[in-house]
Amino acid sequence: MKKNTYLLFPVALSFLLACSADVGYAPDKDYSGTSPSYNADELGDLPDCDSKHEGLVVHVNYYPSHDYACSEGYWVALGQSTTDKKLPDVHETSDDAVALHEKFKNVESVQILDTRDNKVYKAIVLGDLVWMAENLDYETRYSRTNPQCDDLGIKCGRYYMWDDAAYGNDDYSSVCLPGMRLPTEEDVDKLVEFIGGVSNGYVLKSKSYWEESEDAPLGTDELGFNAYPAGYKSSSRNYFEYFGTETVFWTDISNGYHSSLTLSLYSHNSILGTNWGPNWDNYMNVRCVGDL
Repeated sequence: MKKNTYLLFPVALSFLLACSADVGYAPDKDYSGTSPSYNADELGDLPDCDSKHEGLVVHVNYYPSHDYACSEGYWVALGQSTTDKKLPDVHETSDDAVALHEKFKNVESVQILDTRDNKVYKAIVLGDLVWMAENLDYETRYSRTNPQCDDLGIKCGRYYMWDDAAYGNDDYSSVCLPGMRLPTEEDVDKLVEFIGGVSNGYVLKSKSYWEESEDAPLGTDELGFNAYPAGYKSSSRNYFEYFGTETVFWTDISNGYHSSLTLSLYSHNSILGTNWGPNWDNYMNVRCVGDL
């Protein structure tokens, strides 16, 4: 990481990945009270309960409908359960999928200091990159805040037009912290590769504030990226839109015709979207990236 990006207090993130089911077994480790992370149609769909799946809790739909936890080599019924929440299917049973979630489990959480205003942000280490795990909140002349976020007490950060995001620093560099940048095309490609493809965008979403949809799983926030559905403000509106259903982040990728590539997450699907548009005058959020 560049010397101007300060890493403080590294903390290992722990994601509880939810192996024959035994209702009578009483393990030392008690996972009752843990919400299920995945959905299975029947008991036969559960993966082997091995060390890779220790702590995984899965909701099984059909009789007997229970939440089951993988504990010390056994699937243990936690009790009768019903849920109306859309959860990702427990299809993560291949070696590649297990390895992917083991990688998520071992993502390192750090803190970074913005020396311009002394604000401290959460960040995560993904491969050879450090990504902000909160939206940038550095005030510029033209940046805006969303009153919906203020009312709920959540950190949406500030919203920037593209010119402000790309050149808003005093030296006309990006608005990002010293030593960091707006995501480049290579940064975006590495993020998509790290999460296992664009269809796994739900692992970047926060666990709360997203509207539920029958067509998409809830956010699991497995990496600690914690993307809230902060919405945005278009140039043709005097108010913020799409809070609860969408969040959009600027990149530094532009075609020079008032269009820039954005990263988007939506409530109605699990995709990490990349979109072009005549959008420079819209107000959107920023997640900065730095090199290790």
